Amino acid sequence: MEKLRTEDEDSPKLDDYSYTTRQFGIWRILVHKDSSSSNPLVRGLWVWWKKLIEINSGLPIVWRFMREVYTLAPGLTLLLFILRLGSSVESTLMLYASSRLLRAVETGLAEGRPDVTAILQAVIIRVICIVFTATISWVRRRISPVLRSRVVHHFEDYVFQEQLRLDLQTSADKNNKLEVPASRAYYRFEFFGGMFERGFQLMSQIIFTIRQPSGGITLTLLSLVSPFLASTLGSSNMWSQAYVIYSDNSDYLRIRALRRFVSDKLREEVISADIMAWILAEYQKAREGLGDISEMLQDPSEFTPMTSIISLLSVDLPTFYWAASVIVRPVNFSIISFAILQQHAQGLRSTIGRLIYEFAQVSDCVSDIRELYKLAEVENKIVGGEEAYPNDTLSTEIGMSFEFKNVSFAYPGAKSNDNAIKNISFKIPAGHLVVIVGANGSGKSTLIKLLNRLYDVDSGEILVDGLPIKKYRLADLRKAQALLAQDHALYPITLAENIGVGNPDRMNDMKMVMEAAESGGASEVIKKLTDGLQTTLDPVQTARGHRLDKDQHKKLKLILEELEKKAEVSGGEKQRLVAARTFMRFLSGNIRFAAADEPSSALDPKAEHQLFQHLRDAQQGKTLIFVTHRFGHLTKHADLVMCMKDGEVVEAGTHKELMAHEGEYSELYNVQAQAFEI
Repeated sequence: MEKLRTEDEDSPKLDDYSYTTRQFGIWRILVHKDSSSSNPLVRGLWVWWKKLIEINSGLPIVWRFMREVYTLAPGLTLLLFILRLGSSVESTLMLYASSRLLRAVETGLAEGRPDVTAILQAVIIRVICIVFTATISWVRRRISPVLRSRVVHHFEDYVFQEQLRLDLQTSADKNNKLEVPASRAYYRFEFFGGMFERGFQLMSQIIFTIRQPSGGITLTLLSLVSPFLASTLGSSNMWSQAYVIYSDNSDYLRIRALRRFVSDKLREEVISADIMAWILAEYQKAREGLGDISEMLQDPSEFTPMTSIISLLSVDLPTFYWAASVIVRPVNFSIISFAILQQHAQGLRSTIGRLIYEFAQVSDCVSDIRELYKLAEVENKIVGGEEAYPNDTLSTEIGMSFEFKNVSFAYPGAKSNDNAIKNISFKIPAGHLVVIVGANGSGKSTLIKLLNRLYDVDSGEILVDGLPIKKYRLADLRKAQALLAQDHALYPITLAENIGVGNPDRMNDMKMVMEAAESGGASEVIKKLTDGLQTTLDPVQTARGHRLDKDQHKKLKLILEELEKKAEVSGGEKQRLVAARTFMRFLSGNIRFAAADEPSSALDPKAEHQLFQHLRDAQQGKTLIFVTHRFGHLTKHADLVMCMKDGEVVEAGTHKELMAHEGEYSELYNVQAQAFEI
């Protein structure tokens, strides 16, 4: 049963008095208060008026969408609409054929002898109608998959290209997330095609009804009452308004949380900790607390039977009309006429009801189409400059030089009030080996992202080879950089492509790919895999079985298990493969700056030392920055060590200088050194 709440009862005030709070079982619903009349009929009409305004504003985008679909397959699209036009008169033709047959039979019974010619003509007409409708249906089934593929592929390609275009900051913006799948484009095309079909269907039904010898116009009007009444009352209920819904029932939320313990992700920890009994006890306690409170959302209109009574009575208005007509003028009606028009009234009511329902959904369809097109209008927040890199005048070194001038930066949408980078200034000469150290959250990784221009600074300026970083073309700048981070993932392609994509121009050069794999320490990983470089660790999953019995279909089950099987490698092996991709970028000959951001977190000490050594060997005049927690064997070789804390560079210098200073760096270094003392 519905329970009304005030704002101060169980939760803090969320807004003002522009909404009503309701409780249905476990669900709390905040419903927008409509400024229109409280009368259901007036409010329903107001809702329809607003829908008309929304539809009118959406006509340009719908026209653009339909034209675009038409250009994908002009012939198929035109044919489909012609077939829909044929389908629209299908029910009327069938009813016409049935009415001719019934009238011929009725006449024969009344006269005592059948009119064979009339009956045969009626049967032939019905057979022709059946063949006509079956043929139309068959042709539509043949061409619809082709048109669907073209439409879906077109919009999938468009969405893919647009999403690939977005920079990191822009794509992370929730407003730029696509909320509808590209596949829905065809369903929206079908939706408008369906409305077109039912519009002509309604016209043919009305013409048939009006042409009947008696009661046609009245019957048509009475058939309109039920669907319009149902739609008006339905549009005024709570679910047709703007609302927010969530569960505030602690027992229900507890049950949902406890159910997560049976997931594969948590199963190992649950079993090893032997907490199954505790989980079950907590689950039963929450279940008892929930009791019989419903998880189902009840329609508010079900609190009184009057809505259902009125709706059902309106459905029978044509029947009541016929009953009254027979009483007043019995000679004008026959049982056959009544049966035919009653059947047609049902069809008319069904068509009108579907049209009204679809009309109510038009605004949702327009919203979906707008959603599909919105990506094309999204502008990247990181915009490249016009200057080529390397600059013929300024970029005279093999490496890349950097200068930070009073740079501050906070991640967009971050919950913390503190900046990730706080007013820092420093210089890194071209060709230097730099090690950045500091505790977690000190801003080390953020510096690397700013150097790669994944984000722009909030204040201050970053110079690259003496010019502001924003002046360079983004593609040129990133082509000259190589980043290796601990959270870099393997792509869902073969290992050869995973490594080769570091230098796309030489992706098919297997000798170079293996050279990069050797430098990254991944050659042994590749050799142990059955398919070697052609292995896809996590292939696309398409295989599935149906009604496979473990005893009767053993062979099929074995085949299914082997299809698209994942290849398992350790975390350290994945890092080696990712490192190989970075070395492939080195082999392109374009790299002037490389950064390694905790690239060895899953590697053993020996593998880590080899990786760092290979990176140092590949430096050859390039600017090289290491971000690492385990820095003991690196800092002694560094031209510059930068120690960060709370978003600031607190110390900078060589290893000897910072150790002599006995500050933050010295403390971090000594903590690591103590771990090796006996």
